[in-house]
Amino acid sequence: MTPTRQTIIAISRLWNEAIRRGESLPMWLLGDLIDDFRLRSGTPEKKLALVNEAPEWINSELHANCNAYLAAVAETLCREVSLTPPAWTESPCCYLHHPWFAGGLETLKAILLVESPVPFRRRNLFVSANALARV
Repeated sequence: MTPTRQTIIAISRLWNEAIRRGESLPMWLLGDLIDDFRLRSGTPEKKLALVNEAPEWINSELHANCNAYLAAVAETLCREVSLTPPAWTESPCCYLHHPWFAGGLETLKAILLVESPVPFRRRNLFVSANALARV
């Protein structure tokens, strides 16, 4: 029996449910997706199947960065293995009008501005260079 892989659309659905219930977002789902993409999906077709379907857009003002973050993750993973990112990653709702900085600490902003990978930076998201690193 083949285990179910984590997908972008599944993550967005679970995040939307958490938002409706007023709960914090289960961010660990991204780690599962990253591992599924990098380690458990051996072919380009299997990798694309994890990120190809557009997410259920998150329309919460408090979580405005979520759509952009999912798009940046999908684009980063695809570019790592020379796949064309899905078209949905270029949707206007995947770009922020105002910068968002991971961690929320003023002292980190300069580092994140420099380190942030291009798929994140071009969406106005600023994260560490190793934001998608797994241990």
